[in-house]
Amino acid sequence: MSVAIVKVPFQADLLQQIDRFVDKKVCSRTDIILEATKMYIARKQNWQEIFSLGDSLALENNLSDADVMNEIKAYRRENKK
Repeated sequence: MSVAIVKVPFQADLLQQIDRFVDKKVCSRTDIILEATKMYIARKQNWQEIFSLGDSLALENNLSDADVMNEIKAYRRENKK
């Protein structure tokens, strides 16, 4: 696997948060940033899959955005605690 070095500017307060986290763990800034990037990408991909599934189901069932919102509201009313 090839490796590229990337320079990324950080706001000082965010870098301080990273450093405080690194001080508590046995890892480096690079480890934290790489892990955060992987988690971000995975989360975005998961949400994209969820939205794609929702779009497919809405299309299959001939549902409009308004229909979906009405179902969500009805579900929330029924499950209110």
